[in-house]
Amino acid sequence: MKARIVKWNNSLAIRIPKRIVKLAKLKEGDWLEVEVAGEGRVRFRRPNDVPTLAELVAQITPENRYPEV
Repeated sequence: MKARIVKWNNSLAIRIPKRIVKLAKLKEGDWLEVEVAGEGRVRFRRPNDVPTLAELVAQITPENRYPEV
């Protein structure tokens, strides 16, 4: 399913098609976390979602890795 990005004041916006809203059980006023999932890819999720272990491990980088204690 395609959606167009449009200018909204100083930001960009995208309309979420009704079918996607229904399948994702979203409603007006819901908050979503937005993160970059790669070049040209954006990921949305509810902020109260508990991340999986795989998601947490994927965020480990040499810069945020600490030595064993």
